[in-house]
Amino acid sequence: MNFPPLTTTVVGSYPASPHVKNLFNYCKTGQDPYEDSIREAVEAQISAGIDIISDGQTRNDMIKLFAAKLGGIRMRQKPVVIGELEHRKPITLDDQKLAKEIIDNRAMLKGIITGPFTLAMSCQDEFYGSQEKLAMGFAEALNHEARALSGIVDILQIDEPFFSVEYPEYADNLISTIFSGVEIPRGLHVCGDVSNIFEKLVELDVQILDHEFAAHPELLNIVAEVDFSQTIGFGCVRSDVNTSETVPEILETIKKGIDSIGNYKMMLDPDCGLRHLTPEVAREKLQNMVRARDSHES
Repeated sequence: MNFPPLTTTVVGSYPASPHVKNLFNYCKTGQDPYEDSIREAVEAQISAGIDIISDGQTRNDMIKLFAAKLGGIRMRQKPVVIGELEHRKPITLDDQKLAKEIIDNRAMLKGIITGPFTLAMSCQDEFYGSQEKLAMGFAEALNHEARALSGIVDILQIDEPFFSVEYPEYADNLISTIFSGVEIPRGLHVCGDVSNIFEKLVELDVQILDHEFAAHPELLNIVAEVDFSQTIGFGCVRSDVNTSETVPEILETIKKGIDSIGNYKMMLDPDCGLRHLTPEVAREKLQNMVRARDSHES
């Protein structure tokens, strides 16, 4: 799938929560209280003009969302791996189906899976005996999730924030395992400063590499010197500051990206997920990002 230059998207999470009354009524009605938060997140992204949206990842944080549903894990404050990891049934498929229904052809949909290395680094291991075996266990289990989602979403993204903290020598094996059998466009999001590993990331079998350029503008110097085939997810608004950049500020950041990367190899998005922002600021950031893109193209 070829995407138009400067297509806008999101990394994943959006600050939407279930209505309190729905949480209280869940036991009585059996109605999933998260349906309204997914709807809120989807509509907010569409109304902001985003081309490729997510379901908002409103159900839980990126670790618990997957760890709590896999066999072989006992949930504590830090998940504990006590047996062989097992993908019992699709974890986020129903949420993606709901998001697709809400979208109704108004945008494309991105599926997101927390990466196996990040999950391994976030759990206590009492079974596998090595970080590599644990991470591969997650990759093999979540490949079932990836295959299930690939029939619904337009893009599938793996989130590996820990790659910027400690890059494993077996990263290629992890990514190829979790994406095995997935034919739709494959993306990898790594937040933080990836200057020291960008040359390794471009060797991975993915079509999209997504990084924080607003918080780490020095990364552009590295990217400009590296030969790569991927489209770059160009983070152009910060996700760690609860105030919105102005349209001219974002436009200036985008222009710097185009000078180094070229608009035909860029998608625009926030640096990371927007979960920790207020809904008002999150929406304004997305709206201003779209306006900055449109003003550049006009």
